[in-house]
Amino acid sequence: MHGHTQLAPHYFFRQQRLLRALLIDDQAWFVLDDFARLIEHSQPEQMLARLDDDQARRESLRSERGEDQAQWLISESGAYAALIYQQRGDGSELRRWLSGEVVPELRSATDDSGMPRYVKLRWERQVVHMLDWQGKLWVNFSEMPDLLERQGEPMVQLGWRRWLSKLRPL
Repeated sequence: MHGHTQLAPHYFFRQQRLLRALLIDDQAWFVLDDFARLIEHSQPEQMLARLDDDQARRESLRSERGEDQAQWLISESGAYAALIYQQRGDGSELRRWLSGEVVPELRSATDDSGMPRYVKLRWERQVVHMLDWQGKLWVNFSEMPDLLERQGEPMVQLGWRRWLSKLRPL
């Protein structure tokens, strides 16, 4: 399992079937067993075996009773891949439901104001990866030498306030 934090999923229903979903690092993840039932796949382990390593992970989720439950999760891209592998139907209705309702609702329902999140900002002709946390932008210290140089001339001459003013959201 990737983390020690107990994650609380959001509950979605389609055709009277439960789909638990959550955001991890701003990415949508779905409980594998729920998703398998939704697409009428009787062997979730087979579905898991067809996915890439970055499309599945094991996490501890909080159950309705507040207990820890280890669950396999599949990413949004893993869910779409599973729909492609599925032999029954074309899966387009389920794909539209996931991308048009579940994922947007999941993103808007998740209050991550206190949680750090990764952002990309455009500066000059490069993309800068930062952490947005508690109203401040954080840069990985090891990336500073690359950021402070522009075409061989040190950015120190520019001054940090002017440098910061050149950052633009993507």
